[in-house]
Amino acid sequence: MDITYRTAAKADCLQVAEMITIASGGVIEFLFHDFTPELTPVQIVAHNLENSQGSHTYKNAIVAESDERVVGMALSFASHFHEITAEMRQVFPPDRLEHLSEFYAARVEDSFFLDALCVNQQLRNNGIGGKLISLTKKRAKQNDFDTLSLVVFADNTAALSVYHAHGFEIVASLELNSHEHIPHKGGCFLMKSHIDN
Repeated sequence: MDITYRTAAKADCLQVAEMITIASGGVIEFLFHDFTPELTPVQIVAHNLENSQGSHTYKNAIVAESDERVVGMALSFASHFHEITAEMRQVFPPDRLEHLSEFYAARVEDSFFLDALCVNQQLRNNGIGGKLISLTKKRAKQNDFDTLSLVVFADNTAALSVYHAHGFEIVASLELNSHEHIPHKGGCFLMKSHIDN
């Protein structure tokens, strides 16, 4: 299979949003459920990605493409953008943000943050995720960062295996209670990996 890797384009926003939603493990659905009857959570994320400014923009995503279809993606940005913003406080109910307070407070300072990584389920275990991690590390280095960080659900053993294989180590355990939209147990791990020269 021929896979090409490139920076996402605006036309990719819906496909990237679908993958971000999957990668979130329910966090996107938790935040946006019952948000607006006209739009699904994926459509809201896609709309936000179309903005060329801020951290959650298509310009910060790398996509893996096969037969003109996005089959994998990685969204990343400076870690200080991983937070509950003033805009989020204006938009989301306080109880939802409180539920995610530790999730959004966790960061490795002065690192580049891998916010979302997803590969089409049928194409996993083919090295696509690893290549996206490598390209994200390269992007981090180009932006003068020497550490890549991320947050992963503690029960996501498949993702943990990939991250350990690419040099990530657990630096903190985070509390995140289960919810009907977040069907995970054991909270999350904050992980980091040094980026070699």
